[in-house]
Amino acid sequence: MTLDLVDYPGEWLLDLPLLDMSYADFCRQALELARAPARAPYAEALLAALASADPAGPADETKARELAAVFTAYLAACRGERVGMSLLPPGRFLMPGDLEGSPALTFAPLDLQDGPALPAGSLGAMMERRFQSYKSAVVRPFFRDHFARLDHQIVLVDALSALNAGPAALSDLERALDSILVAFRVGRNSLMSALLRPRIEKVLFAATKADHLHRASHDRLEAILRRLVDRALARAREGGARIDVAALAAIRATREADVSKGGRSIAAIIGTPEAGQEAGGQVFDGSGEVALFPGALPADPDALFAAEGAAFRGLASGPDSEADFRFLRFRPPAGIGATSPLPHIRLDRALQFLLGDRLK
Repeated sequence: MTLDLVDYPGEWLLDLPLLDMSYADFCRQALELARAPARAPYAEALLAALASADPAGPADETKARELAAVFTAYLAACRGERVGMSLLPPGRFLMPGDLEGSPALTFAPLDLQDGPALPAGSLGAMMERRFQSYKSAVVRPFFRDHFARLDHQIVLVDALSALNAGPAALSDLERALDSILVAFRVGRNSLMSALLRPRIEKVLFAATKADHLHRASHDRLEAILRRLVDRALARAREGGARIDVAALAAIRATREADVSKGGRSIAAIIGTPEAGQEAGGQVFDGSGEVALFPGALPADPDALFAAEGAAFRGLASGPDSEADFRFLRFRPPAGIGATSPLPHIRLDRALQFLLGDRLK
């Protein structure tokens, strides 16, 4: 058995649906998202810039760079902790690496109107050409070099950040997960298909940071993730693929405790928040432990998916003190792994699902 482990940013994974999009499709989706109520406050500068841009006007490198910069700033704002959006393509705009400043990242959606094709030499034609270049130079090689060879996949899902932000972020995460599984080639391999073009036989969706919750909520976090990928699960089963969900932590950064408050016992977690994390009006410096009750996940995950804005309160809707959940980022304990295995939560279960059939 040959085992290749390929790690990549989730932002790149969200680029895969672009392969089936035209530039007009990309513009339509990007503007639909930007005008949605949860994003509109962060898209004001972008929408104003696009209103003054004429797609049929002459190509202008300075204008293209200005639009790309304001589009990137909008994507970054939507990724912020209080907003928590997930569907933010193109992924390299947020994680450019060695492509920063290259023409491949110097494009933006335009407010295209129905009508004739964009004239040659126009701003719109230049943007369309660069969008296609992004797909051919960035997205297709990523798909070819990684996904065309994969038959098992684990998708790490930061559901807690979406719960932190609020119902709109949770809905956006659901849409993002559905879109990426459409891009996967899921289904059972035959001998010939495995030789020519492998299909993904197993996908594990893993809700990360399970150590940020008391163990009493781990199964509830799994249930929420299963609800998030319901549509994707049905599609994959039709293709013969096996899909599972798990709540896990590759490295456990907290421990559990029962804290007495007001005469009742509260299931809390204890750990050292990262410097700059804030809760209850306190900003942590990354040096001391705290006991925290982050909030109780509901037994019925459907309770979180009621009419948007009414299901629960997140950071996007007001002060931290009014949010129903507050999941902080924690530092790993000092000295872990020095003399013993790294502490984890359900990592063994994930490995069994992904690799167990290959070890028999």
